Amino acid sequence: FNKCAVSDMTCVPQRPDDGSYPIPPKEKLVKTFDTKLFNGRWYITAGQNKLFDTFPCQVHFFTETEKGKFFGKLNWRIQEPDGEFFTRDALQKFVQDPKNPAHMINHDNEYLHYKDDWYIVDYAEDGNKEGVPPFAFVYYRGENDAWIGYGGAVVYTRDSKLPESLKPRLRKAAQKVNFDFDKDFEITDNSCKALEKGEEVVLREKFAGKMAIQTEKQLQQQAVVARTAATNSVRTEVGVAEKAFVTIEAKA
Repeated sequence: FNKCAVSDMTCVPQRPDDGSYPIPPKEKLVKTFDTKLFNGRWYITAGQNKLFDTFPCQVHFFTETEKGKFFGKLNWRIQEPDGEFFTRDALQKFVQDPKNPAHMINHDNEYLHYKDDWYIVDYAEDGNKEGVPPFAFVYYRGENDAWIGYGGAVVYTRDSKLPESLKPRLRKAAQKVNFDFDKDFEITDNSCKALEKGEEVVLREKFAGKMAIQTEKQLQQQAVVARTAATNSVRTEVGVAEKAFVTIEAKA
């Protein structure tokens, strides 16, 4: 539906960039970054944009296929209007910008022609000397046929729950991209708990009548969310990555 309404039939005008998520200055980003950091399982434990970044149960698996190139299998949970949970996943490829080690590029996508750019604001490797829990503070912005300039920021951690000891460092990282961590970020719920008996009925009543996408703004939002459900054009390498994910998930 999104592709038909937005890309093929152009029923919805493309939302222009309003400057909310500008490209961050290079001096605000890390000077070096090794993409092997992302190998294995990571959780999004905090997010800035409530439209895209704070879904529950966000566990992502990454594998580096060669230096400067890695794949991500992204999993998250959406609460549907009828109260049921719907788990989504997607496979995406990122390539490190040779001119800026902090810049990860996810382009060349057929679905809605979306382009995502990740910027590493701060991170700590596994087993670092300082004893800091491993993490990555990622600021992103992107565009597709529905919306130019959407964006947000997320915190990846190995732990499913955000370590309290990281907050001072995350506050400094957030300031670099003009956010207040305590005010602008929401801690995510990665407990992945099942609905209790009777809860589905309450949720169905609460969300009754909200099934239809009624406005241009809603459709633009859905198009951005849907871009994570689309696999980019990585057919020649996707088999290698998928085999790696099977191994990673088996060990997780």
